Amino acid sequence: MKSEKLPLEQSFNLQQKIILLGISLIPLLFIIAMINIQLNWKGYLIFMISLLIFIYLISLAFSKKGLIKKENKIYKAKFFQGFTLFKSKVDLTDKPVASILKFKKSQKLAFFSVAQPDLSEAFNSFEIFVLNKSHYKRDSVIYLKNEVSAKKAIDFITQDFPLRHEVFSPDPNR
Repeated sequence: MKSEKLPLEQSFNLQQKIILLGISLIPLLFIIAMINIQLNWKGYLIFMISLLIFIYLISLAFSKKGLIKKENKIYKAKFFQGFTLFKSKVDLTDKPVASILKFKKSQKLAFFSVAQPDLSEAFNSFEIFVLNKSHYKRDSVIYLKNEVSAKKAIDFITQDFPLRHEVFSPDPNR
């Protein structure tokens, strides 16, 4: 079976991207330092490892999060230009229901903490869960900041899997 990919939205916000790009400067400095010197096999090995780490950090900074369907399994994944950077399997055993829960979240802004220690960005999070029949056991699949993306993800996972979309309402009688 061919795998279907659904990239949904950016994995990181601006400050997280800046941090990842700052960390990627470390292997870039190794690469620049090794360009004009004579290298033995150990030097070439360090050069190649530094280059791979640099490329991975840059692609991770500009990646998108999403879902993959492959061989009757569903995975949450990170994508860069259509390539899958990594994926992890979502367990669907004894979980016939999928639901979107809306949360109000906030994230501290790292670069402004000295001037205003409590400065944060508030946003709505639309988290997709797979639930058991009574809605008491839930496992998070993915969280998104855009409601339209969350609805696309629900349609994507309920299309070929024995999942149905329901509004979250736990049964008090169990």
